[in-house]
Amino acid sequence: MKKEVHISESEWSVMEFLWDYPLSTIGEIKKALVNTDWSESTIKTLVRRLVTKQAVAINDEESTFRYYPLLSRQDCRLKETKSFINRVYNGSVSMLVTSLAADSSLTEKETEELLSLIDKMGKE
Repeated sequence: MKKEVHISESEWSVMEFLWDYPLSTIGEIKKALVNTDWSESTIKTLVRRLVTKQAVAINDEESTFRYYPLLSRQDCRLKETKSFINRVYNGSVSMLVTSLAADSSLTEKETEELLSLIDKMGKE
């Protein structure tokens, strides 16, 4: 990632939309996030924060401002995952995997995928 940017849960909703639909207007973002019951001013505030954080940029070549992400979804996911592991598991990936493995709600397929990933990591 270009720089350390913390994206709040509310901002994450805006980013998810912009990753799928870059160059969107505030109105388009509001329409897509209708289930949040956020007002247009709330959405403008979230977008403005993301612009300030340099997570989103503005294309102002037309009369209508269009917003697009500057950070990739993958980079943001990785940063959030690392932050979560540091915060909840004191930076221990093995503690995270142990917790996942101990969770009886994992399906057989999910368990196989987890074991396959661990095996792959061990070979690298």
